[in-house]
Amino acid sequence: MDFRSPPAVIEALHRRVDHGVFGYADATPALRDTLCRWSEHHYGWQIDAAWQCWVPGVVPALHLAALAFSEPGEGVLTATPIYPPFLSVGRHTGREAQTFELAPPATPGGDWRLDLDAMEAAIRPNTRVLLWCHPHNPTGRVWDVDELRGLAELARRHALIVVSDELHCDLILDPERPHQPLGLLCPELAERLITLWAPSKTFNIAGLSAACR
Repeated sequence: MDFRSPPAVIEALHRRVDHGVFGYADATPALRDTLCRWSEHHYGWQIDAAWQCWVPGVVPALHLAALAFSEPGEGVLTATPIYPPFLSVGRHTGREAQTFELAPPATPGGDWRLDLDAMEAAIRPNTRVLLWCHPHNPTGRVWDVDELRGLAELARRHALIVVSDELHCDLILDPERPHQPLGLLCPELAERLITLWAPSKTFNIAGLSAACR
């Protein structure tokens, strides 16, 4: 994105460069605690530091989830249109790539919608993982509560693991539509939900390659 990262980020990077050692590192307790506090303050969702698994990026996390929760030849389902790397997960992991279409806007400038009937029709006996994007890239949709709860019910009924990419959650411009993490809105998904978050979109630091699941 064509704007500078916040001064605090730039200053921290200067300090790191001055430190001069760029070897392997791990997520520090301070980093884990910061994400916990950020989640509670911005989304009202209390999370545990022990839930966090920091990874090089969200795209690797999508692949890791497919490998962890499905077997070769089983299905990984994605709604289209979607950020293109979602569509490559099946091919890269030896899984079957499965898709269904979002309902396009009924009028020019209208909203794309989650078509729950199309989603359920696309679920096959071998479908194991749903790769979801919330808020949605590229349509910009902030999903309604009824859409998300309908998705959660289908995931529960068909025993799907849901991988919810929530990277754009801090870029919602409508103050009346705050981000609602899927894990907070649908606690019944707790045993089958992986939430992906990263500072990359919020602070425009995608090149630093860090994410959390």
